[in-house]
Amino acid sequence: MTAYVSDFGLARFMSANSTAAPGNSTSLADLKGSIGYIAPEYGMGGQISMKGDVYSYGVLLLEILTGKRPTDEKFNDGLSLHDRVDAAFPHRVTEILDPNMLHNDLDGGNSELMQSCVLPLVKVALMCSMASPKDRLGMAQVSTELHSIKQAFLELSSGGKVV
Repeated sequence: MTAYVSDFGLARFMSANSTAAPGNSTSLADLKGSIGYIAPEYGMGGQISMKGDVYSYGVLLLEILTGKRPTDEKFNDGLSLHDRVDAAFPHRVTEILDPNMLHNDLDGGNSELMQSCVLPLVKVALMCSMASPKDRLGMAQVSTELHSIKQAFLELSSGGKVV
């Protein structure tokens, strides 16, 4: 497979008139997208790959979980959204979660929902948004992890019965 989209539709590296064959990389000069979502290796001349898409997905998950954009002013001092979440994970994760996500059942990180769903989801987001492509999960692994988290959530939601 060849990655064609980064930043989920906002970044495209193949121009409309590109004649590159599938599987061949194209010029990084054609890469467009949102700062903060494009994989770091692209800025250093790295190969376009599915791992870049995984990075963008990880940053998107971090944004959803924290309610913070990777381009927020608080990240101008060299500390990234990934770094902030990683520093809080796992013991202080409630400090960085979007308050709108926190419900009464997420009581300081000790609830079953926190242990079975929220922490694993934060871990997936962190593993997807690692700086080095070799340290990131593959998309198949991401899918497997998310499916497991969904199953755990459904079991908890139904009182132990999978719906």
